[in-house]
Amino acid sequence: MPFSTMFTGMLLVNLFYWGTAQHIMQRALAAKNLKEGQKGLIIAAFLKLLGPAFLIIPGIIAFNIFGPGLPPMEAYPKLVNHVLPTPLVGFFAAVLFGAILSSFNSALNSSVTLFVLNIYKPYFKPKATDKELVKNGKLVGVFLAIFAMCVAPLIANVPNGFFAYLQMVNGFYNVPIFTIVFIGYVTKKVPAVAAKVSLAVFISIYAVTQLVWDTGLHYLHILAILFVLCSGLMFIIGKIAPKQDLYVLEDQKAVDLTPWKLLYPMGIAAVLAMLVVYALFSPIGIAS
Repeated sequence: MPFSTMFTGMLLVNLFYWGTAQHIMQRALAAKNLKEGQKGLIIAAFLKLLGPAFLIIPGIIAFNIFGPGLPPMEAYPKLVNHVLPTPLVGFFAAVLFGAILSSFNSALNSSVTLFVLNIYKPYFKPKATDKELVKNGKLVGVFLAIFAMCVAPLIANVPNGFFAYLQMVNGFYNVPIFTIVFIGYVTKKVPAVAAKVSLAVFISIYAVTQLVWDTGLHYLHILAILFVLCSGLMFIIGKIAPKQDLYVLEDQKAVDLTPWKLLYPMGIAAVLAMLVVYALFSPIGIAS
């Protein structure tokens, strides 16, 4: 399977995370107008390019200091203990814990919001007041937090490390959802039933390849292949039974939707910078 297929899989995962994940997009949606939201996204894109500096380089340094026999999960903490003075190790741990807690809070808040507004209110209590929604949301948040703390110790037993396991599990929903959103952007003629069928097919086949039948392919290859297949499936359904009442997005005049005039130049600059960083830190770039 060519490397380009895996790259496509990684691209799809990141497009979902940065473009559709509610706990990420809620930060941009909270902007006072469209222009400020676009500025925030571009600034975040450039800051994200600093990721290889603290994700890849420390691993390379640890490999050269401790040798190839070091377990991946122990590389970063061992490197920190090796290079930092003892008093700063505790400070670094506090900073790292704060960053993790911030991400955990965002994910928890996003999960509670999705449950309350998309499940509890529509299906259980449509006339619930904001006070009732907040109260029940807090109960759901406490349950999810306790459940996460109980499950977290078990993650240490996964064979390929926490990050790889997390990304594989996320594949059950991230690219399937992104596939539906992508088709919704490129055409208005695909009916809702096509999205439901595609979602069921995507998740079912992915579950079989990851839990039942070992295809020998990396999960990113599977995601890329299923994206193409399910996109084609939705186009076929849309061709056979096209949607008649085309959706029209209406401006509710809630905020100023004047776009930032430098959006496209800065966006292109961010993409070019990303390609340069990828070329530098890819296996070929590192080897050269």
